[in-house]
Order: sequence, then structure tokens, then C-alpha cells
Amino acid sequence: MLPLRMLGLLMLMFSLCDADSCCPPDTNPLTLDVPKVIKKYGESVFINCSSTEEYHNGMYWRVGNKDYAMELDYSYISWSVSLSAWNVTAECRIKLDDGQECSKELEISLYQVPEVDVYPLKYAAAVEGRLYELQCDIAGAAPVQNLVVRWYKDNRTIKKDTFTNTTKTPVFESSTLTVNISRGEHGAQFRCEAQLDFGPHGPQLFEVSQTHTVSVDYAPDFENNTEYVSVHEGHDVTLNCEAEGKPPPVSQWTLDGGMLIKKQNLIITRVNTSETYNCSASNYLGNITKQIHVHVIKMIPPTTSADQTTNEPSTPTGCPLVLTPAELVVRFGDPASVNCSTSAAGVLGMGWEGRYGATTSKGPASTWAVEEVDDWSTKPACFINLKENGSYHECSVWLAITLYKTPDTVSVSAMAPGPMIEGSEYRLKCHVANVTPLEKLKVTWYRGNETVHTQMFDNTSKTPVSAWSNLTVTAKRQYNGALFSCKAELHLGPNGPERVPTVTSAPYMAAVHYAPEFKEGSYIKVVDLGVNVTLNCSAEGNPPPEIYWKYTSAVNVRETTRGRQKSISVTGATSTNAHVYVCVATNIVGRVTRSVTLMMTGKTSALQFTTILWFLILLVVIFISILMIIVYKCYKKNRQYTFVPNKAKDCSEIPMTPQSNGDQV
Repeated sequence: MLPLRMLGLLMLMFSLCDADSCCPPDTNPLTLDVPKVIKKYGESVFINCSSTEEYHNGMYWRVGNKDYAMELDYSYISWSVSLSAWNVTAECRIKLDDGQECSKELEISLYQVPEVDVYPLKYAAAVEGRLYELQCDIAGAAPVQNLVVRWYKDNRTIKKDTFTNTTKTPVFESSTLTVNISRGEHGAQFRCEAQLDFGPHGPQLFEVSQTHTVSVDYAPDFENNTEYVSVHEGHDVTLNCEAEGKPPPVSQWTLDGGMLIKKQNLIITRVNTSETYNCSASNYLGNITKQIHVHVIKMIPPTTSADQTTNEPSTPTGCPLVLTPAELVVRFGDPASVNCSTSAAGVLGMGWEGRYGATTSKGPASTWAVEEVDDWSTKPACFINLKENGSYHECSVWLAITLYKTPDTVSVSAMAPGPMIEGSEYRLKCHVANVTPLEKLKVTWYRGNETVHTQMFDNTSKTPVSAWSNLTVTAKRQYNGALFSCKAELHLGPNGPERVPTVTSAPYMAAVHYAPEFKEGSYIKVVDLGVNVTLNCSAEGNPPPEIYWKYTSAVNVRETTRGRQKSISVTGATSTNAHVYVCVATNIVGRVTRSVTLMMTGKTSALQFTTILWFLILLVVIFISILMIIVYKCYKKNRQYTFVPNKAKDCSEIPMTPQSNGDQV
């Protein structure tokens, strides 16, 4: 016999034993058709609970601390759980015949999509080289442990934050982005995106902030700090002091230390001497200066002799110089050379002028050659000094030179975040970074291997710039997973490289969300009483649709799930199962339904039919026989006659004597 102290301890253990701890996990008979639900706060969910134990002392639902009606007759119980409390709990419970009580708790995750806002921590202009901070506020997110915050700059992810708080109720969170800002980010668009990520099989919920465009102030900068300009004597020339900066810099011109003018352009009329002009550009962040060397090409005065009158200097109608090649197409940074030749007589000298490759010779040819063309303003000229008809003159020919540069990168991105929705229009952007000349650029868009759009450009900039090409796409479900790409080509003409310079982007995979669609439509299904019936339902959609059946529940009807297919199994169909079963498929894009009308019919075997038919025939025969016997007996009883001869002399008269009961009447 157990000691009283141990017995009391055991009683205490049993008193503390709840349904799950008293019910061994490997023998728990309960199953929930949906063991885990992820729903928006305030919605409701319909859950079916079934038991493998046919005989029990009752099944019931416990929601929170409240127990609901107990089911005694069936091993199947359903309940609609209202999700209007953040700490809501629900469990299906069963009392077994052996006294044990088991339960199966529904795993519930409630969510609330937050509001998102982004703003700078300091409302002042961003300055190049200084840290710039943005803050993203996420209000009302739940559950916060599923919250993922992503920062984007021009549709490119630059930061990702997650949270470890396990609070189930809505909370306020924030994420800070610190950027070492540069002038290249002037006009850049920053935004943050809050996502509730419930894994690959759960919903993916997004909320995107408004875009914050950054305005960056930076010191002035010249494209070149030194320039060389050649001009014919007596002609006008315009010098440019254009500098890049923000705020726009103020320009100032000086010559030999004296100020000339505070304007961007300096116009010099009737130039007759070579000079070096200084240009400065300044704003509140800095000041820079560049030099522009103006070289004057002068006419050589004529010579006179005692026996010859003075001739006026003359300029020939054409300069007798031939450039080979006549046009030069060269990649920036590559070596280059051009030959300048003449067949004219009286050549006093010739050569090349320019920032690089300047040279002179006595003729009849001169070569301009550089190891590396690294100046976008390069414009060499071949000149010649001639003596014709006693007069001296100089002429020159500019080299037609095209410098090109292939793009640093070519990329495709979506101009709006998130997946496409079928039927809506979206724009994809092809970014071609740092390319020149833009007027020779051709952008070709592809969907897979199919050309869908081409675009040319008319920008005449001679220095590298970035170009954008947009493609408008009307989203279709067959585009889901399609690869979009763009190709940038520089068509530089017959003097360009043999192979067209080409850079192709990495493919952009489109994600298209579309409403569910059933593989088959509604129909009527006629079955015999007592047979087993299975109704299947599956649908295609993106995201994969949630599928469920709407019908009148019965004890012999059960739902099963296999992959993305929901099935209803009817065991031993009865007339109560004859009604309309509606399948519903829904996702974030849309909702569709289809129905199956189940009808019952009786079935009798041929042998049974034959047996019944012969039985009916036999009954009819017996009935007719009995009827004939009764009629005959009645007739015989009431009408009896005998033939009695009465003195008949011949056969002509035979009197008949009726008899009744042997007495003569």
C-alpha cells in the first residue's frame, strides 16, 4: 500500500494534468483540417476537427476560456472562430471512453498591415561628402517578428532590417538609413517597404512608403580644367565657362589678373592676338578655376619685289589638304593616328594643332598620332602655309573625330515595386549608364528571344551620359516568369569598328499575379445510392489560390487535401447528400467559384426485376383461378337441370324437368 504522502502527490499530479499532458501524443485521435491559420485581425475562420475514435464521451470546442456545445454522436465537429482578439486561442477537445481527454490546439497567427512613412531626420539640403539620414516609420505592424523592412534607392535594394520582438499586438517600429551622399545621387529616389513575411507557404503582404527624392548640393566642377581654342585672325569667338554645381555656380572671367565680366559666356570680337583667359565658378561650397588658351591663326603677309607690284593676300576657295581617314571613329582611351597630305606646290610648312599630338613638317605630309585619346574636347586641325602667286596664306582643316564609349552597365528594372497584376499596365526601365555618342545609340527590348521594342536617341552630347528607355507592358499570366532584357548598341557607321559595340542587360524576370482559374467548369454528377463519391477541385493562380468547399455538412462527408487539390469524399451516398457543392478559389487578385450538383438515382438488378415480374404474373394467375372457381360454384348451385324421358314416342320431343334438391316443382 502506498504511503499517504506519495498518494497525495499522485492525486495532485492528476489534478494538474490537462488534456494534452494526459493524452499521449502518439495516441491523440484528433486532426484539424487546417492546423495553422494566418488571417487578418478581425476576420473569422471555419475549422473542421475529426477524430479517429468513433466511440467517445463527447467532442467540443474551447475558444479562449469558453467551452461550446458538445457533440456526442459524431466523430466530426466544426466551428467558426472569430479572430477579433489578438490573444485568441482555439482548441478541439475529446473525452475518450477510458477517461482520458485529448485536445488539438489551432495555431493562429493574426496580422495587421502597417502604415509606412519616410522622411529625412534633418530638413536641410543634402551636401556631397556628408552623411544624410532618412527614417522610415512603420505604424501598427503585427506580428512584428514577421516584419521585414527594405530600403530602396532607384528600385535597387540597399538595406534590409528584421525585428526580434515577439509581441503579437500591433507596435510602432522605425528603421534608419544613413547614406554618404554624392552628387551622383542628386535626384535619387529613396523609399522603404514594409513586408509581413510568413514564409514560402504564407501570404506576402507589402506596404510601400511614398518616394523621397534627394536634392544634393555640391561644389562646382569643370569637365576640363584646361581648354585650347583656335580661331582665324579677325574672327569672333565665344568662350564658355560652364561648370556643374548645385546651387548653380556664378562664373567670372579674368585676363592678366583683371576682371572682365561675370557671365557664363565670354564673347571676343575680331580676335587678333593669342591670349590665355581665366574662368572661375563658385557657389557656397567651393570655387574652381580653369584656363582657356586662345590661339590665333594668322594670315602670312605677302612679300614684294622691285619689279613686281604688290598683290593683295588671297585665300583659296579650298584648302589643298587631304585627311586619311577623312573621318576618325575611335574609342575613348584608345590610340589614334591620321595622315594629312597635300599635292599643292609652294608649301612652306604644315602640321597639326591641338591639345595633343601637335607637330610640324616641311610637307608634303604630316601625321597626327596619340597613344591615348583621353580628352572629350579633342579637335585637332591640320594646317598648311602656302605661297601662291607671290602671296602667303595659311589654311586649315578640322578633323572630323567621333569618340565613343560603351556603357558601363545596362540594367532592367521595374518602375513600380511589387509584382504585376494581370490586365494592368506596367513600365520597365532600361538604364544605359555612361555612354556616348547618344545619337548613335540603339536600344532593343526583348521578351525572351522576341523583339518587342526599339528606340533611338537624338541627344547630341559628345560626353558620356546616361540614357533611359521605357517599355510599357500589359501584364498577362503567360508573362509570369518571362525574361525581359534590353540591348544597347552603338551604330557608328562605316568608319566604326567592324563589330557593333554591344552591351546586354541581365534578364529581368517578371512576376505576374493573376486571379484563380479552374481547370474545369460546373457540372451535374448523377450517382447511385450507396456508392462512394469523390469530388475534386483545383485551380491555377498566382499567388497559389486558397481553395475550400461550401456545402451542407454530413457525417459521411469528409474533406481531404493533396497538394493544391481539395477533395470531398462521400462514403455510402444517401439522399441527404444530394445537393450543390460549391468550390471557391481565392487569392489577393480575385475569387472564382464552380459547383458540382450531386444527384441520386435507385438501382435494381435484372434478376430482381425478373423475379418481381414472375411473382406479379403468378399473383394474377392465382387471382383469376380463384375467381373462376367461385363463379363456377355459384353457377352450379343455382342452375341444375336433368333430362327425363316422358312417354316419348319418338325423338322429336324430349321434355326437361327442372330439379331442385331432388324435389319436383
